[in-house]
Amino acid sequence: MELVLESLRADWEALLRFAPRLFYGLALLLVFVLVGRLGGRLSARILRRTSRFRTHEAFFQHAVTWTIGSVGILLALGLMGFQGVAASLLATGGVMAIVLGFAFREIGENFLAGLLLTFSRPFEVGDLIKSGDLTGSVRAIELRYVHIRTFDACDVFVPSAKIFREPLYNYTRDGLRRPSFTVGIAYHDEPEAVVALLEKSVARINDVLAAPRPYVSIKEFGAHYVEYEVFFWLDVTKSERGFIAVRNDVKINCWRALRDAGMTFSTDVSTALEIKGVPALEISLERSG
Repeated sequence: MELVLESLRADWEALLRFAPRLFYGLALLLVFVLVGRLGGRLSARILRRTSRFRTHEAFFQHAVTWTIGSVGILLALGLMGFQGVAASLLATGGVMAIVLGFAFREIGENFLAGLLLTFSRPFEVGDLIKSGDLTGSVRAIELRYVHIRTFDACDVFVPSAKIFREPLYNYTRDGLRRPSFTVGIAYHDEPEAVVALLEKSVARINDVLAAPRPYVSIKEFGAHYVEYEVFFWLDVTKSERGFIAVRNDVKINCWRALRDAGMTFSTDVSTALEIKGVPALEISLERSG
């Protein structure tokens, strides 16, 4: 009985000696947990003001909270005298990170690419982009994938790593777009008059920008017609009609101007050419005797 009492007394004294470290360790852990929560909320509030990181607000909030809390656990264990446990946790965490990295390599690759895309931000939600053979508007940006809506109303979820590796074309980053189209016009129509007429017709459309100014280039001398290429600029962020509607307006206005000017264009240039200066051929029949 005395042996049991001595053992209990020794354990009680050891507990009393350990109690201050336990109290300080738990207090330190509580402080870090509270700081982690406050830091997570503060980071979320800051990210909410920035459109670039708004879509990943919840992720960064949890990441800050758990990071600060994990540091608090390690420091609390060290303060309580469990340095070996803290070191083993760090080692185990490193080993688990390596194992999970190999096991879920593609997921980790997409996750890391999503983080890099979040900070570099080559595009925003609503931008028209092209990646590889895929072209469409961005509907959502997540860490593992990017949601793209194609022109044929198909929703495509592209892995972040795929977009990060391939060349990316952003057509609406600054809002400027430069549409173009070609038209064939007969050789007998003066090139200077054609160029001036087309440039004037394009400039009459409201959403077409005056600077950079529209211009027309003689693209090619074909077998039956001269091919002209028309270039103009518009700001899709300020356009009331939209890209396709403005492009159609420009084409229609050019078509009317060419028609009113009596110029031979479109399919007429290869089937109904009228070369000026060629006298009409007259045939007369004479009766003999």
